[in-house]
Amino acid sequence: MKIVEIDKTTEGTFFRCLHDERPDDPQVSGLRRDWYEKAKPKGLRAKVLIDDNGDIIGLCQYLPIEHSPFEGKDLLAILCIAVHGYEHLIGNQRGKGYGRLFLEHIEEDAKKSGKKGIVVWGKDFPDWNPISFYEHMGYSRVDKEGFTVLVWKTWDRTAVVPKIRRLTPPKSGLGEKVVVTEFQDCWCLGGIKEFLMAQEALKGIEDIAHYSVVDISSTPSIVMPLYLDGKPYRPDGPPFTVDELRKEIIKMHKEKIF
Repeated sequence: MKIVEIDKTTEGTFFRCLHDERPDDPQVSGLRRDWYEKAKPKGLRAKVLIDDNGDIIGLCQYLPIEHSPFEGKDLLAILCIAVHGYEHLIGNQRGKGYGRLFLEHIEEDAKKSGKKGIVVWGKDFPDWNPISFYEHMGYSRVDKEGFTVLVWKTWDRTAVVPKIRRLTPPKSGLGEKVVVTEFQDCWCLGGIKEFLMAQEALKGIEDIAHYSVVDISSTPSIVMPLYLDGKPYRPDGPPFTVDELRKEIIKMHKEKIF
């Protein structure tokens, strides 16, 4: 069992976020790869956990907080820790202590790197990336936006408390058109898919909607929902479909003109 930096033999699984059962989407993996290449010189660590059989059990990615979606100094920021949780392929590997193994590895890396602590985000519900796991591991809450919670652990009294970087909501108002604004930062597979689904949803209704993309790769935020007329669309889920988003835009347009 070992945690190692990704290489040519493991990067495909990493860029697909453990979904090896799905065929590669060159557009999605290309955006993920581009982000990785830009973030690597800034200190990004992109790693996988490989068991004794050579199977990839999970992944993690983290980097200095100065280049992360959070505001702070001299900390390492965890973007994600994921363990294979599906019944297909290698089967469900959760509940076996691999998340703890990742977290201890990152904490050790932070100390060796001279960092003052770790910051990580999660959700205030149990279904996906539950913040309760990190609290169980001794992390404390420091900030919250909706269901998104920021926690940290520090071993240095001089460490400055971090916080979530907030985005400036876009302005609405283009006559009868619905203003659709997407904040793009390609560190997350789910975020990329949402970005591409929004583009697909707008096909054929360009006459009633104005679409724009805001590149936030240089100043990312963990709170980066799709905005419709200046208001976040399902910022805490559930995930939307192309058809649901298209119908919502059409509905908003009708409400504007009647």
